[in-house]
Amino acid sequence: MLLVWALTRAALFLAATQVVPVGHNGSFENDVELYREWSGVLLRGEFPAGDDKWQYPPFAALPMLAPHLLPFGYRNGFYLLAVVCDLAILMLLWRFSLREGAGRTGLWAWTVGAALLGPLLISRYDLMVTLVAVLALTASADPAVRGSLIGIGLIVKVWPVALLTGLRRWRELLTAGGSAAAVAAVGCVVAALAMPHALDFLTAQQDRGLQIESLAATPFAFARAVGWWDGFTTYQHGAMEAVGAGVGTAETVSLVATPAALALMAVWWLRAAPSALSYYDAALTTVLLLVLTSRVLSPQYLIWVLGVAAVALSVRRDRPGPGQRPAAWLVLVSCLLTGVMYPWMEEDYSWKGALPGTLVLVARNLVLLAATVVSFVRLWRDTRRSAHAQDEAAEQEPLPVR
Repeated sequence: MLLVWALTRAALFLAATQVVPVGHNGSFENDVELYREWSGVLLRGEFPAGDDKWQYPPFAALPMLAPHLLPFGYRNGFYLLAVVCDLAILMLLWRFSLREGAGRTGLWAWTVGAALLGPLLISRYDLMVTLVAVLALTASADPAVRGSLIGIGLIVKVWPVALLTGLRRWRELLTAGGSAAAVAAVGCVVAALAMPHALDFLTAQQDRGLQIESLAATPFAFARAVGWWDGFTTYQHGAMEAVGAGVGTAETVSLVATPAALALMAVWWLRAAPSALSYYDAALTTVLLLVLTSRVLSPQYLIWVLGVAAVALSVRRDRPGPGQRPAAWLVLVSCLLTGVMYPWMEEDYSWKGALPGTLVLVARNLVLLAATVVSFVRLWRDTRRSAHAQDEAAEQEPLPVR
């Protein structure tokens, strides 16, 4: 497995640096170059101000500044740090699977699935955030420790807060949630006192439109490709966004869908009889729901989903049933389609409205939708089955002798 990992990551590094020319060089280096520019601002003692592309919590500065510590130049340094984080995720999964007594399915899912995303994997700082999330999922079952790690993830990129949803009891949820909030609050206060504009990220997302790669924009992308919609795409806020009739309504639906998805998870939490095992399943379900309902569904978001899916696959299943495996396999398929879609066919759906690349985009989003539905259904059924099993066990338990 380590040999496969080493060979695939070496290939990704050579492709990203164009030592092996693969075309689309800008698709891999543009964000890294943007990180380099931002790091220059950060080194001057402030966060980027007035830049609509900067939408990140303050501790996102750390992975952007870290390549300056290496003697390889910023771009190569960033790629190397990303590869190290990738290896650290694999080692965490290995340790976790050994502790759980599970097989290597999760390890292979990460090794192969992440490689399917192509050089994108090591050219975005999402890999560093995923490392923190996997650490929060696997390092300790202590809710205070888990919450603290989630809090760190929250101030690097907000999405790891979704990992709180699977905690089983009010006490666990309050302990982990309090730890996460405390760590995030302290981090934000320290950053705000140290450098101006540290909290600009809190309002940076409000003007964003509907990214053409999102699920809500998929009907517009397809309709444009077949000539049923005369809208177009434009580059703003660091992404290609849809513009035209009906887009505003779809954007509103997407904005409403996210709290609706969280409400659905809240209903599950209140009604279910979860176990320690279901924590990891709920994490996958929640991250899928958040990604799918977002106005933005950038290709690198699949790194988050895959990391959580690999953890869910690394847990030993004591009871019969596939658990989250069907959803995880669908996530792997979506990684493959994303690796084909971006950047090799990006112009089709982003600029031209051409059919081949648009069909791949539609297929990827439909697979992600299927993964989300399957994940939630499996989570609901498995935890309800646990409740029934507990009821049956209680009925069979002998009455105490008085």
